[in-house]
Amino acid sequence: MMKFKISLKHLGRTLWCALFCVLAFSSVKAETPPPSGSPDVWSYLNKQAPDARLAIMKKEALREGSMTIYGALGIDRANVLIQSFSKQYPEIKVDFVRLREPELVQRVNTEAGAKQVHGDLAISNVAWLDLLKDSLGHYQPTSWENYKKNFVFGSDADGWTAVAYEVLPSTIAWRTDRVSQADAPRTLQEIIDPKWKGRVGTTSHLETLMDGLIDVMGEEKAMPFIDQLAALDNRLYPSIASLADALSQGEIDVAWNMGAHRAVKLKGEGAPVDFVMQDPLLGLGITVSVIDGAKNSYAAALFMEYLTRADTLEAVDKAEGGRIFGNSKGKYQIDLATLPSLTLFKAIPPEKFNELSQLVEAKFLRRR
Repeated sequence: MMKFKISLKHLGRTLWCALFCVLAFSSVKAETPPPSGSPDVWSYLNKQAPDARLAIMKKEALREGSMTIYGALGIDRANVLIQSFSKQYPEIKVDFVRLREPELVQRVNTEAGAKQVHGDLAISNVAWLDLLKDSLGHYQPTSWENYKKNFVFGSDADGWTAVAYEVLPSTIAWRTDRVSQADAPRTLQEIIDPKWKGRVGTTSHLETLMDGLIDVMGEEKAMPFIDQLAALDNRLYPSIASLADALSQGEIDVAWNMGAHRAVKLKGEGAPVDFVMQDPLLGLGITVSVIDGAKNSYAAALFMEYLTRADTLEAVDKAEGGRIFGNSKGKYQIDLATLPSLTLFKAIPPEKFNELSQLVEAKFLRRR
């Protein structure tokens, strides 16, 4: 029988080697890379402390190197946001796909259903969230708690999120070369005067307006009032941008339910246009959300993070005014506290939205 002699010195070295291996293995295990696909990415990021989260997002977003935004907003506005982001993150290529709201909802939901997601971030508005939410991711930016409750939607626990980073308050705007200051309508009650018939215009997507008026006035008063608005034989435009263009080019004398940002821009450019905040004052919340299944999950989260920061919104406000911003930590041109009571358009359940769409078609679109 062979006998082995192991010295204490040799045994000590063996134990130290074993301990070193354990520590090395633990170190490697601690450096396990972050998850690479949503929805795991959103859950992972939401658990990180703010500084660590931002560092992880930036590193992983740079590795991804690109992202695609599906946006229901004008290309000029999108360029302002993208250029602002790109100044800070020039290594990340941002592609923007301009869609109208119904097109955006259809594309996002169709891609999600087919599990062929090509968009990473969605910029939409509050009224469409109930139609979109099943296709959205659940990232909560670090600024989440800085927003009032009616500016944030969903949650990590709900499995989807959206932030209304800005609100477009409604205005009544008119051409000053055709309508005197004394005669200009300053409320929707004044708009329904028959003398404005054939001279006014608005957008063709009036579901949110109808729902907002019902919310403010009650259905019994709101529905006859909506009939009076429809009786004006409005010219209808597919977007706020095209409505503003129509006013600028003289196709209409008065525009109602037009975002203040468009009126501010027209007036600032020297167009013969003036405006007032619409009474009752309604506001369209513009939302940003990551898309569930996004291939560039970290880049999408980083863009959402950047867009919802107070300093970003302050800079955006200086670039183009006429908006109300949701992050309470910032200082903006329009102080929410100085305005009359503001009612935000709410998320509309699919069944109700379809009902409102039928009413819009019957009362406004088919009127002619």
